[in-house]
Amino acid sequence: RTPTTATTTTTTAATTTAMAAMTAAMTTILSSSSTARAHRATTTTTTPMRAKIMMDNGGASSHRRRFDVVARAKTKQKRAGGGGGGSGVATAEGLYVEMDLETIGLEGEAWKLDAVAEAIRRGAVGVIPTDTKYAFVADLTNADAVQKLYDIKNAGLNKPLSILCRGFADIDTYTTGFPSNPKAGATLPFKLAKQCLPGPYTFILPASKELPKVCLMDKSTKDKARQCKARKTVGVRIPACDVTAALLELLDAPLMCSTVPECDDEPAVIYDNYLAAGLGFMVDIGARASSAASTVVDLSTGDARVLRRGAGDPDMWASDEGDDEDDGGDDEDAAWGFA
Repeated sequence: RTPTTATTTTTTAATTTAMAAMTAAMTTILSSSSTARAHRATTTTTTPMRAKIMMDNGGASSHRRRFDVVARAKTKQKRAGGGGGGSGVATAEGLYVEMDLETIGLEGEAWKLDAVAEAIRRGAVGVIPTDTKYAFVADLTNADAVQKLYDIKNAGLNKPLSILCRGFADIDTYTTGFPSNPKAGATLPFKLAKQCLPGPYTFILPASKELPKVCLMDKSTKDKARQCKARKTVGVRIPACDVTAALLELLDAPLMCSTVPECDDEPAVIYDNYLAAGLGFMVDIGARASSAASTVVDLSTGDARVLRRGAGDPDMWASDEGDDEDDGGDDEDAAWGFA
């Protein structure tokens, strides 16, 4: 009897141990399942049209500040393309970055431009503010991006574009510089330019060999071959816009740019109108204070000729002799596209 009792006791203990192990295993499985469901519940959300993201800015008075980084996808009828464009239906996803400069200021909002700079490096074409109008921009060194800019704006191959420069060093790199032989008694153009820039002026100067060729697809030909032509002149800008300057500092080269058409002044309207055509991003800082585009001054032949009287002081560049026919009139075709 004694051996039998011992055996029974041992069996009961083993059974109890096994039951405890099974219970622990079931508890672990149920716990893991609950954790997984909770994780999915907290991480799976329906993507809204306007994504409100909360971020902690830290600092001594750490508080949570809300901002908008809007990613919206829409499908629209693509516009008939000039300058290599076409027609058809496209589905596009664009980055919409809204910056609150009045309440938060550039210092607290500048980090949002990192995503914009990365999009530009990937070849995206988007819209950014300048000190005058909003402007389409693209990587100056990316032929496909420049082509896309022409397509989105529905621009002809012969239409000139300008470049947004970080400073006079960029102007020296991509042009042969300001003319040094003005009329007798006239102020050197470079000295006048130093008074104007940064500011709402576009200066047309002879292009240097460093300026990349503008390679565009001529869709009017059967073989649709690229036409690479070195421009003899280029418009240069140094906008007095802190957001533009902050973005340019993140990049390795100036941006090719062209003004958004006059009818599209509201950032949301610009985004909606051009998203389906391939617009990659929109930087929204609100309505621009200036209702005029930049003043365009042609210095490519040596003498200053005002092609468009816009923001700024065009009279600084008017002829001393007051010849309105040569210096004071607007030439909309020659000034087309300059922001």
